Amino acid sequence: MASQLIKDTKKYVTELFKEGLTSDHLYHSLEHTLTAKEAVLVLARKYHLSKKESEILALAALFHDTGFTQTYDGHEEVSIELAKSFLSEKEYPSNSIEKVVNCIEATKMSVQPENLLQKIIKDADFNTFGDLSYQQKGDALRHEWEVFKNLKMTDEEWMMNNFQFWSNHQFYTGEAKLLFGKAKKKNLKKIATTVEKLKRTQGSTISSVQSILEGNRSAQMMFKTTLRNHIDLTAIADNKANMMLSISALIITIAMPLLAGNLQGSPFLLWPTACLMVTSTLSIIFATLATRPVKTPGTTDLAKIPKGETNLFFYGNFYKMSLDDYRSGIRTVSGDDNILDNSVVMDLFFLGKALGQKFHLLRLCYSVFMIGMTVTVIAFAVSFIVVGGGQ
Repeated sequence: MASQLIKDTKKYVTELFKEGLTSDHLYHSLEHTLTAKEAVLVLARKYHLSKKESEILALAALFHDTGFTQTYDGHEEVSIELAKSFLSEKEYPSNSIEKVVNCIEATKMSVQPENLLQKIIKDADFNTFGDLSYQQKGDALRHEWEVFKNLKMTDEEWMMNNFQFWSNHQFYTGEAKLLFGKAKKKNLKKIATTVEKLKRTQGSTISSVQSILEGNRSAQMMFKTTLRNHIDLTAIADNKANMMLSISALIITIAMPLLAGNLQGSPFLLWPTACLMVTSTLSIIFATLATRPVKTPGTTDLAKIPKGETNLFFYGNFYKMSLDDYRSGIRTVSGDDNILDNSVVMDLFFLGKALGQKFHLLRLCYSVFMIGMTVTVIAFAVSFIVVGGGQ
């Protein structure tokens, strides 16, 4: 049951919206505020919050957009002042008012929520409740931007703006992802399809935003096969490098003592021996470089994930991260098909780069060994024939 304070607040906010909002406030309307309040209470029940915490969330949700009755940009500050004034008149505890204010503050686009209450209201602000479809909500918000911000966009620009926003957006609570995540993914796919249609019909220069792998079994099989081939080739390269390491080390271990003991009586063997040692040493160096693990940071800035600038499926990007941060990052990646696609592409790209570097060093290693051993054999033959034969 709603507390009397919540009922009084709802009545106050309803009157405030009727008097202060214009017919152009199509998105930030009373309906949006009431659905946000409904969403916070649903999430509060999911997390078994106390009546007091649920009340704080409901009050914050009711007040969070009241500032639109006075201003458009910076409306949160006005909402906070209206909430403070009303709740103080109702003799609401000051510490509870502060929590309500912090929740309203968290609805700002630039603010990261710090606790569960802030995360809940942040997620509830993007609820899918109410009678309006996503398309209708989008049209309503576009109308407001044109009227109150004088921000006019072409259909193409608007859809791309929508796609970029929803691609970077994340829900902060697991329950919100379950409640609203499916609808978000569905809408994101619709937006991507619309952008592609605009691209084809209007000659747009916008790059493709549809999922590469989704529904494309041939692409999935090709990526899977290529990744497997890369992994197999990496193992082959490491085996070849290890083989060269063993051969070169064996040559140094056996040949060095034998030849070193004969150098004093046969100084003409000095140059062939030096050539053999240099060849073996260089082979060991290049083989070691080919198998040496790459340097990795071990941690990832979670803000880079929506931008597609990192891959959390590679151990080198997360082994120093905390489990909570890694879970949060993986949820973001798994909740967006395009980010997931990008992770697969990045994995393939950087695995290929590492593989190319391995084979480049391995080719140098084999070339040095081949040329060096050839020169060594010739040097020994010349030394024995020309110098050794004359003694």
